[in-house]
Formats: sequence, C-alpha cells, structure tokens
Amino acid sequence: MKLADLTGRPTEWLRGAGPMNEIVISSRVRLARNVAGYPFLSRCSPEQRGEIAAMLQEVLLAAPLAGETLYVNVLTAGESDRQLLVERQLISRQLAEGSGARGVAVSGDETVAVMVNEEDHL
Repeated sequence: MKLADLTGRPTEWLRGAGPMNEIVISSRVRLARNVAGYPFLSRCSPEQRGEIAAMLQEVLLAAPLAGETLYVNVLTAGESDRQLLVERQLISRQLAEGSGARGVAVSGDETVAVMVNEEDHL
C-alpha cells in the first residue's frame, strides 16, 4: 500500500458505516509506550531516535494490523503528505511538525495508526 492509495477513498471514520454510526462519528483510544533500553525522547540522541524508528518500522510492518500495513517515514515525507495524514487524523500535528526520525504505521482500513517518536516511542 502507498500513501497515494489513501487519497482515492474516504477514511473509515468519515464513511460512518460502523455500528452506532448515527451517534458516534469517531472515537480514539490512546496507548503510549516506550521501548526498554532507550531513554525517553526528550533525552534521546538523534542516533537513538533513528534506531528506535528503524526497529519499530520493522516490527510494525510485520504486525497483524487490519489489511496491508503502510509505514510512512514522516521525516522524509513531503509537506502535503504530512498534511494529508493530519487531516485524516492518522497523525498528530506535533508528529507532522516535529524533528528527527519519526513515522507512522497505518492499517489498510485506516482504523489503526501507530505513531513512532511523537512524544513517546509509540
């Protein structure tokens, strides 16, 4: 799956096809985690941030998320791609505008997005 694939279809939360769709437009669950053996991001070196991002990219691409998993390297993504991810509520503005190695894994149906190196490792 490529980032351009997201532009050709409405995001799942906007389609409103889920249960109780007449009441709930969208909902979120946030779980923040840090990787053992690495300092919090505020104390990480750029090299450590890069190691974390590379390791988590590999793990997340192998994880059984819904459908094919897309991983976007936010550090190298263009401004319009970052804006698309923010508008589709797949990443935070903080991740889009941040610095250093960071990314996001998105499930094929866009119901799961895992941000890497935002304010926590995951």
